[in-house]
Amino acid sequence: GNIGKNVENIEKKTENIERKIENIEKKIEETDGKIENFQQMMQQHDTRIKKIEEEDLQRDKKMEEMDIRLTEVERDKSGLSWEIDRSEFYLRFQNVQEEKGEDLKE
Repeated sequence: GNIGKNVENIEKKTENIERKIENIEKKIEETDGKIENFQQMMQQHDTRIKKIEEEDLQRDKKMEEMDIRLTEVERDKSGLSWEIDRSEFYLRFQNVQEEKGEDLKE
C-alpha cells in the first residue's frame, strides 16, 4: 500500500513537472516570436532612418548648389553694376562742356 502511494505521488509530481516544462517551452516560443518581430521593426526603423538621412544629404547638396548659384548671381550683378558705373562715368566725362577752350581736340 505505502509503496503504491509513493509511486502515485511521484507520477503526479512528474506529470506536474512535465506540464510546467511544456508551458515554459510555449512561453519561450512566444518570446522568440516577439523578439523576431522586434528585430524586424528595428530593421524597418533603420531603413527609414537611412532614407531620411539620404534625403537630408540630397537637400544639403541642393542648398549648397543654390548657395553657389546665388554667389555667382551676386558676383555677376556686382560685375555688371561696376560696368554700368564705368560707362556712366565715361559718358559723363565725354559730355562735360569745358570752359576756356579746354575741350579735347577732335
